[in-house]
Amino acid sequence: MACPRQVKPEMPRKALDEGIGGVVKAEVRIKGGHVQEVRILSGPRVYHSTVRAAVMRYECQSTGDAEVLATQEFVFRIE
Repeated sequence: MACPRQVKPEMPRKALDEGIGGVVKAEVRIKGGHVQEVRILSGPRVYHSTVRAAVMRYECQSTGDAEVLATQEFVFRIE
């Protein structure tokens, strides 16, 4: 499964203001080329909604109607 259109999560203002960086791990359920569900497995809570919103906008290529589970990590750095 490939998702050629991936949307980068935005850096939440609260994370910048408070200097919170980290890694968010998400489990993504894809069916028919469309993201059906995003489950956050770990990472700072301040990033959960922005990661979920970005991944829901992914467009994936599918070879059928099979359901695929994938995990992806997002790294947020405060510089």
